[in-house]
Amino acid sequence: MDQLIIGRKYVELEEFINLLNSRNYQSSKCRAENYYIIGNGYAVLADGFDSFWDERVGLQVKFYKKSQYEHGFSELSDDLRSKVYTNLANALHSQGRLFEALKEYDTAIAIFNNPIAYFSKGRLLVEVSSSLYDGDHAMHFQKEAYPILKYIYECKETLFDADHLKFIEAATPYVEFVSHFNQHFDSISEEFPHLSKFKGSMGKSGKERSYKKWCLENTLFINDLNEITTEPVAAQDVMGLPSVRYSINPLVGVTESLWLGGGFSEIKHQYAHARFTYYEAIESQYAQREVSHYANNDLFLVNSLDYCIYRRDIEQIKISFRLLYSCFDKLAVLLFKYLHPGSVARVYFSNVWYGEKKKVKQNFLDSDNPYLLALHWLSREINDDETEGHDHWMDSNAGKLADIRNKLEHGGFRVVVDDLYKVTNPFEKSLAKTKHAETLARIEKNNKILKSGIPKAEQQHIREKINSDQRLIDERDDLQGYPLIITDKELRNQTLRLMRKVRYAIMYTSLAIHYEEEKSDDSSIVIPYETPMYKN
Repeated sequence: MDQLIIGRKYVELEEFINLLNSRNYQSSKCRAENYYIIGNGYAVLADGFDSFWDERVGLQVKFYKKSQYEHGFSELSDDLRSKVYTNLANALHSQGRLFEALKEYDTAIAIFNNPIAYFSKGRLLVEVSSSLYDGDHAMHFQKEAYPILKYIYECKETLFDADHLKFIEAATPYVEFVSHFNQHFDSISEEFPHLSKFKGSMGKSGKERSYKKWCLENTLFINDLNEITTEPVAAQDVMGLPSVRYSINPLVGVTESLWLGGGFSEIKHQYAHARFTYYEAIESQYAQREVSHYANNDLFLVNSLDYCIYRRDIEQIKISFRLLYSCFDKLAVLLFKYLHPGSVARVYFSNVWYGEKKKVKQNFLDSDNPYLLALHWLSREINDDETEGHDHWMDSNAGKLADIRNKLEHGGFRVVVDDLYKVTNPFEKSLAKTKHAETLARIEKNNKILKSGIPKAEQQHIREKINSDQRLIDERDDLQGYPLIITDKELRNQTLRLMRKVRYAIMYTSLAIHYEEEKSDDSSIVIPYETPMYKN
């Protein structure tokens, strides 16, 4: 793969990717490395595409994530795992998903002292700063980038090989950035002190302080500063929308004219409520030990022998999951009304972008708004349309999230104790597999007996045996996937993963609308109206 990449042999590269895709490894570690190599191939092919909206741009992200989802990924060397995270970050960067890319660079750096990840993170911090509408926040991103890039350029000869060194030295804007900060660092630091110097507010009670600390450490505030700090100054959901400018329309009152800000506030509030509901669940006494709650005292429930959990904290996590998923529905409608991209039968977060024959609409292809691009690619990881095939989604976990949502709302759904279920389930699966094989073998044997020419009197008896065994198989197939069984640990992890995706979607929406408003044509008659704000 490296030889084909260096030679930029695109035809041979595609053929080799197809070959690697066809390989089936028994080892999860080998699968993880194979997916990484395939991702590298798709990353190079993406360089030759005319548009970042091209369907194939997403394939590199898909395979880097598939690599990470393999159990054997943890068996790879630290250096290789760091490269997977770095290349994933680069791929996300190309999709406009700048905040997600920052998170992946941080992970890459934490795993291994990777100079490419350091440089890429510093460069990305500068890029993010140029798109933030809050000038003070932008400067703090630049201050975060400065020591990283300063270290890179001061130590470049020892950090990089000859090929990478040429690339680093050719990045002249960042050389100039470091030079500017070297000259003016004292005055910049005086005007923009370290974020720890800002007072911020962590709340009055111990519970509120613990909650805000958890949000900061898990990067869950709707605040771009939370991407670079866990200081109290970032402990507030400050990102919003610009003040409204609307055309004169006697049929639209002032309240109605605030639909955009009001809709965005609703989504933020729903996210915040889901976030706290989740935190309350994982920190509650019910999650720590078996504690009876009076709401369950008079329930008489069947012991399904799979260590099913019927607890208050589990129900709270389910509520949080539902609320988070519905945020995407609301964001879809908000974006659809704001952007007016055309008509669809039903608005999903994943179909706002498409016109006839599942092609991206021309107004998006013509847009230079990086955060609309980010929202599009993020939507490709949220399976909210059951009519789409599995291959449509650029994250193999999208199907799992959708399955949880659908079974929560419409089907059987049981949460079981992680440790106990993982001990007993493999034994039960193995036993069921053995019995299934035995049943199929009996059916095959009895079919052979029928074909051997036995007397008619015995034929009926043999057919009854075959039908009886077939009914067992049919009943097993009918119960496949019902109910969906998930461990308490996986439900928590999947809900937290979904929460982060919702947060990114809200932040990208804020920045995308600000970007669009900056381009607004002022030639029409409009009434500027300062959006009234209040803080809960």
